[in-house]
Amino acid sequence: MAPMGISFCRGLAAVAVVVLQAFAGPSHAQAPLKLAVQSVLSGELSQPFGRSFLDGVRLAVEEANAAGGRRIDLEVFDDRGTEAGAREVAERIAASEAMAVVGPPFSVMSLAAGPIYARAGIASIVSAVESDFVTDNATTFRANFKNSDLGESLAAYLRHALGGRRAAVIYVDNAYGRPIADGFRRGAEFAGIAATFHGFSTMTEREEVLRRVAEDPEKPAIVLGTLDSDAAAAIVTLRKQGAGAVILGPTSLGTEAFAAQFAPMPEERETPGFFTRGVYATVPVMLDSANAETLAFAQRFRARFGKETLTWMSVQGYDGARVAIDAIRAAARKGGTLPVRREAVLAFLKSLNGPARAVDGLLGPIWFTPDRGRQLPIRVGRFSQGLFESAPLQLVPVQRRSAAEAADSSVFAIGQGRWARLQHVVYAGIYLNEVSRVDVAQSTFTADLYVWIRFAKRSAAADGDPTRLEFPDLARGAFDSRQLAGEHDLDDGTTYRLWRVRGNFSNEFDLHRYPADRQTLVIRFFNARAASERLVYVLDRASFETAEPQMPWDQAPASPFGEMAAAGAFRDLSQWSVRRVSEARDNLVTESALGDPGLVGVERVRELSGFKLTVELDRETAATFVKFLLPIGLMTAILYATLFFPPGLTPARATVVITATLSGAVWLSSINAQLGNVGYIMAIEYAFYVFFTLCLLCIVSLLLGERLRLLGRSAVAVDRAAHILFLTLVTVMMTGGAVTLWLWH
Repeated sequence: MAPMGISFCRGLAAVAVVVLQAFAGPSHAQAPLKLAVQSVLSGELSQPFGRSFLDGVRLAVEEANAAGGRRIDLEVFDDRGTEAGAREVAERIAASEAMAVVGPPFSVMSLAAGPIYARAGIASIVSAVESDFVTDNATTFRANFKNSDLGESLAAYLRHALGGRRAAVIYVDNAYGRPIADGFRRGAEFAGIAATFHGFSTMTEREEVLRRVAEDPEKPAIVLGTLDSDAAAAIVTLRKQGAGAVILGPTSLGTEAFAAQFAPMPEERETPGFFTRGVYATVPVMLDSANAETLAFAQRFRARFGKETLTWMSVQGYDGARVAIDAIRAAARKGGTLPVRREAVLAFLKSLNGPARAVDGLLGPIWFTPDRGRQLPIRVGRFSQGLFESAPLQLVPVQRRSAAEAADSSVFAIGQGRWARLQHVVYAGIYLNEVSRVDVAQSTFTADLYVWIRFAKRSAAADGDPTRLEFPDLARGAFDSRQLAGEHDLDDGTTYRLWRVRGNFSNEFDLHRYPADRQTLVIRFFNARAASERLVYVLDRASFETAEPQMPWDQAPASPFGEMAAAGAFRDLSQWSVRRVSEARDNLVTESALGDPGLVGVERVRELSGFKLTVELDRETAATFVKFLLPIGLMTAILYATLFFPPGLTPARATVVITATLSGAVWLSSINAQLGNVGYIMAIEYAFYVFFTLCLLCIVSLLLGERLRLLGRSAVAVDRAAHILFLTLVTVMMTGGAVTLWLWH
């Protein structure tokens, strides 16, 4: 080949390489990033916890991909809930293209897999485990509190929420129980609690410890540092011996399944709550009293996966995945080989070293201490009739303490450099006596109802008074918190308040689908003086006789009206049928410092807690159609009949058409007057628009026919065309209306 030809071929090849690199380079750079999740998807621990954790991670990844940015591919691994399975999965993940791993959700599996991840240089974000020792592995980041912190927090809770001064700590003498006992010892010394500590290793030792504690004449509060099996046996022994009015335990006790195991026992059948009354347990989050962002997450989670797998592990899985996604996307922007990217992920996680450098989480900013842990406050739940619900008092961390708070002791020290205040959890409910009138034109409805709350008897600060209810939609009528319909103290340490409220409530009605519309009536109240870190209203599930432990945490029992409305509450609403009555928490979130320059970060979000009752109504479509559309149907039939009038009745034909048009306009105006000032087109108006089109068609056909007859020509073609168009429009309208109604229902 000639030299010139060779040079040309080489040049062409070089151009081809450049072009291929230009296209292949971006494609490779934008390849999906791999994130692994290790969970328990088979065996006893898979339901609900392993699945719950995985679904939380999945939702975080799906939302991150939908929001844009570098795509994340989630690779799921099942460790079967065993140490061998955890090590096997860790080896597979280490050999994969994953840049980080979320999980496992249990301490035993994390301790087994952690050394393998450390050798591979891959970050493991364990957001549900509590072991103090998981972070001994150099690449493990614990996004949850640890057991020693849990023990210290239990001491603070006993002292400041329950007023306890003495405690007996019973713990299993191993790597699980010892950190809880050590943490409680540290917290007890700070809080001034006189505590005794009783470790055991065997069942015989456990029974001897329980006997000694039960015989203690001081009757101290009992703190358990055990897993659920030992805790259940301990509670049975203690209760049968009459010991332990208050028992506090770790996360392993914080499920309704734990209470269910006592149900077959004779004492529990004779006296419900015999074993679990006064039993408190800690968890990272209580969904019934969670913040607004966590409640929004719960709604999205249930819409995606259903209710069955929603637990606190779902929240922790979601938060862990959010940190991992930010980390691998930040590392990917720096490029490099897989080991380099894994190292960059570790560097990013280590850089999250304080509130100023944190990733937003559902439970607050996510950042890591020097030992790669997280300072996450505990939430405390207690058992009531088999239900596990938020305890009436919680400890909420405070970043800064004002002089006024120091003076009135509303903010108190719970450790070196750490402060907290009490948050009141107020159990609330609404019972609807009657909805006597729904006035769509005035955007109001008239209701008569009872409102009740239960809250801790300990006095609250003036701005945290749970009885200061405000009904923002009460347009006519008044609520006076001093006008009580009932009050008394209960033996569970709460006090009960009841009010009766009558009046007109403003409401937004959606009439786009009228007359086949569905409306929602909402009755709500807030405490405008207390932010949610001081006071939160929750659904009083224990007040419902048909409540079951498996009942969703934010729903009352299902029945025609539940136990939330009287049987005849809607008897006067002749145009409506009731689909559903429900109650739930309500929140008002203001993302502003509101003029306070000292507020930063999450402090700039003010959240007010409230409560609402919702009534979902269906309009009685058949009756409405007969009332409003039957006259239009009759006038349509008369219009069609005018097309058959002979030429000699032309004046009469014109009179009928004009009269029908004016009647339709008057009828439409009457409907609009009844429904108020609506600025959009309602479904019923389309029927009138078709009717006016038919009137126009009749007028046009009349004019054309007369014009042709004056010219001496036949008007038969015009009349036939008018007949066809008329019937076509009527058929299309009726078919479209029927299909639309079917889709709406």
